[in-house]
Order: sequence, then structure tokens, then C-alpha cells
Amino acid sequence: MGNTYLSEAAAQRLRQGLPWAFREEIVSMDGAPDGQPFQLRTPSGERLGLADVDLRSALAVRRIGLPHEHPEGLIPRHLRRALERRATWIDDPRFCRVVHDDGDGLPGLLIDRFDQHYVVQTFTRAMDARTEEIARALQELTHPASILLRRDSPRRARLELPLERPHVLAGSPPRWSRMLELGARMTFDLQLGLGTGYFYDLREVRRLLRHLASGTRVLDLCCYVGGLFVHAGRAGARSIVACEQSPEAAELARENAEVNGLIGRTRIVIGDALALLESGEGPFDLVLLDPPYFASDDPRFAELLRRTVHATRHGGRLIAVAPRSTLSGTRFEHLLSAACQQEGRFAVKLAQVGLPPDFPTVLAAAGAEPLHAVALELS
Repeated sequence: MGNTYLSEAAAQRLRQGLPWAFREEIVSMDGAPDGQPFQLRTPSGERLGLADVDLRSALAVRRIGLPHEHPEGLIPRHLRRALERRATWIDDPRFCRVVHDDGDGLPGLLIDRFDQHYVVQTFTRAMDARTEEIARALQELTHPASILLRRDSPRRARLELPLERPHVLAGSPPRWSRMLELGARMTFDLQLGLGTGYFYDLREVRRLLRHLASGTRVLDLCCYVGGLFVHAGRAGARSIVACEQSPEAAELARENAEVNGLIGRTRIVIGDALALLESGEGPFDLVLLDPPYFASDDPRFAELLRRTVHATRHGGRLIAVAPRSTLSGTRFEHLLSAACQQEGRFAVKLAQVGLPPDFPTVLAAAGAEPLHAVALELS
């Protein structure tokens, strides 16, 4: 096993719990990155833990083990611990995120469980190289019906990792899967849907909707398969307009509205959210915005926020989710504030919604969470 020596400043942050270091903070190395963990050390030789090292990445050092840990069996050890956490924390661990990146000690790895079917995503070259080991550990610990590998996320493109078609690692994963979450029945596309097919990270937003949606006229601007508006409808929304650009996702949204008894109150619009807002429809009592990928400096996103604020009636509520992994919470709220100022609206933040417990994050990395959602009241 090789050694990677870090600057004293980087070493101090790792002692405080931060699980990564930047490329320029590497002082020296013995050995070449080959997919195996390195022992991290201070310039004087003090052990800091085990880490994956990728000199092609700006975030070159990702800690995968503590100083006393042995590199053999790291993947099954961390995976077993992650499964034990979910068995304790989650109401229904058959449907949850099983592994969440650094929070479970496995940087660059996400695994979502859909009953007996598991979907794996990797976001580092080291985790790419461990695909077979990950699948083998999952099989030994969970005995799944199937394991599907998804490497088609825009996040991989931003990290300059190759995109691939979904690949079966074990069993026969279904194209469409069904689940019951917070009382709502949902159908989604495991193989070609966004992310892993369904966004578990929005579970707390769905819980919040039960308190805000009763008697409202709702607009869901980027509804995907209906994971938000369905819960608004079940909470008593009197009418729903939902917009989705993908015809395939819109068809699933329509199916989910029907199976939850909402089809008479719901209109699905296939098209661009900005185009719907420009048509002047509204205002609405409750507006939901969970947009797809936007770069932080994309002027279309600022315009989408402005028009979303405009579509929310005076005294109405807006729940907005920042595009994942592209905007910090501070930057997102700054853009929201600017949109309110442009529209001459006064905003009160009713709630800031965080990740559910199957999305653990490292305390020392506060502010790096991949979800930022806020509920606003606009006057």
C-alpha cells in the first residue's frame, strides 16, 4: 500500500473530520494511483487514514477509512454498517438510500434500494474500478433480486467521468418499479428515469406538503413522475397543474395521479416550464419547483425563479429546491431573493428542508449537502 503525504493545513482539516483534500495539498506520494487505497500521512509520517487518490480530480483525496482500519474488506464493512443504520433509522428500509457517499464512508458511491432491487451509481474512478466488489458485497449481504449499475448522470459528465448505458450487475432488474411512500403509490422507471429512478432525498419535502397543500391550487413546474404533486393532492389540494418536459415521465406522472385518485383534479402539461409560466397561467396558492440541472450562472435559471415567484399569489407559498450539486444553499437563496426583489415581493422563509436520515453527511463538511430546499411565503 502506498503513502500520500498531505500539507499540515490539509492534515488538520482531516483530523477535524473533513473527508477530503485538494490536489494541490498533496506534498508527495510513494506509489501510483491504481484503484487501491493509500495511507494518508502528515509530512512527519503521522497516519491520517485510508483514502482513494485520483490526481485527475481537483478533489484528489477522498478518505475511505480511519487511521486504525485495514484496507482489506473495506467495502463489505462499510456496506454492512450502512445497512445496520437503515434498519434502525428508516420506517421502511426496503425503500431507501442504502449508501450515501462520504456519510457512509464510501465516497463516490450511491446505492438506492427498491425492495429487492438495488441501483448503484459511482462518481469516482476508484469506485468505478470496484464495481464487481460492490456487487459481490451487496449479493452476500442482501441477497437481492437484481443489481443495476447507472452511470448516465450529468454529475459524471461534470466530473469528466465517462457516461455509460445502464448495466445489469446481477439478476433481472425491472424497467418499471412500484412503491408506497408516505401513503402514496408511485410508479417510476428504474432503468431510464432520472438519477436512480426516484428521488428519495425529497421525502421531507413531501412530509411538509401535508401541512401546506390543503385547499390550495397547486402548480408543479418540473413534476417528473409526480413525487411532489401527488402528495399535495393527497393532502387536499383542490386542483393541480403539473408540467414535465419528458413525455415518458409525464405519462408516469399521469398514471401516478390516477392510481392515487387525483386524475379529476390534475392536469398534466407536457412542455417547458418557462413556456408554461410565460403563458400567464396563474396565480397559484402553492408553487413547487424542483428543477433539473442548471449551471449556477445560467440566466435561464434566474428567469425561471423570477417567473415562479410571479406565479405565486400574494400570501401564497413557494417550495423551491436548488439544482443538485450545482448551487450552494447560500447562492440559491441569493438568487431567490433577487427574484423576489425583481417582482416586488416580500418573502418569509417558513422552513428549510433537509435530507432524510438515510442521507447521512459528514459534520465537518457542513454546507456541502446535495439538497437545499426552502418553503417561502410571498407577500
